[in-house]
Amino acid sequence: MSSLTGRMREDVEEIILQGIDHAERRNILKIIGSSPDGVIYSEILYELSVNTGKLNYHLKLLEGLIEKDEQRRYHLTKLGKKALMILDSMTENLDEEALSLVSTAKSSKDDFISGVVNMWSRLVLILSFTAFLGFVVFVNTMIRAGEASDVTYLWLIVPFGLLVAMYLWLERVKKEAPESLIQFLKRLGLYK
Repeated sequence: MSSLTGRMREDVEEIILQGIDHAERRNILKIIGSSPDGVIYSEILYELSVNTGKLNYHLKLLEGLIEKDEQRRYHLTKLGKKALMILDSMTENLDEEALSLVSTAKSSKDDFISGVVNMWSRLVLILSFTAFLGFVVFVNTMIRAGEASDVTYLWLIVPFGLLVAMYLWLERVKKEAPESLIQFLKRLGLYK
């Protein structure tokens, strides 16, 4: 067997890591790997309970790790078998110390995301409050100039209501963060 060059090694690593860096792709590999006769599209769709667009997206990203035969059944390629073997080896023989490191790493990651959400929510709140104050000054100036009536102050209810709604929404996001934020970012494909 010939040794891999540096670039080839990086390409193989990238393809395998792309295949195993998302839970649904890992599940697809496990589903296909569990059937020696291969798996048809509808079986994968049923097992994952996702829509066809999402499944097609993940199958596209798994090219090189999976292939279709003449009967349109999916099978693992040699790289796909290697990826599945890597997945299986990751959770073998874990002791209590290793499991505690997992919870520490997850907690650290969650704390970072919560910090980002808190910083973002404060920024949005400050900018919104500044915009609201600017609107109040604008309306007050219009009334003093005689270009608007006192009824114009009623229009302050709308931006104030939006500001309050935004604040309440941000508070909810902060309480649910990082789980809901992570799920949202995963749906956008911005978080793995």
